[in-house]
Amino acid sequence: MFKPGHVEIERVAIGRQPGYRLNLDYAVSRRDNGTYVHFDLDGEVGGRPVHDSFELHRDVAYNFLHVAADCLRRRGIPLPGQAMLFGAHKDYDRLFADLRRQLDVHSGEPIDLERFLRES
Repeated sequence: MFKPGHVEIERVAIGRQPGYRLNLDYAVSRRDNGTYVHFDLDGEVGGRPVHDSFELHRDVAYNFLHVAADCLRRRGIPLPGQAMLFGAHKDYDRLFADLRRQLDVHSGEPIDLERFLRES
């Protein structure tokens, strides 16, 4: 389920892949040093609770799924390969459209590669 600033995804366990129910809330803030997106990730994966937060600068905010997956891996929550938590899901497209709108991002805008490597 998607609404601006929030997406909820639930998947049942399949084979060795654990089931999960995750809520991702996000908010854009503009500061003197740039625009950031704050993310809160809550829910459970395979029966294990998940509570994490992170912030990404405007130009690297689209890499939030990689950062969210890393948060889960650091807590020992198994994710197969490059599992996309929200991938191939209509709500994922809506979330990206909402971020593009809120961040006023346009195709072809450059990113700071050093920041991308540091924050991702």
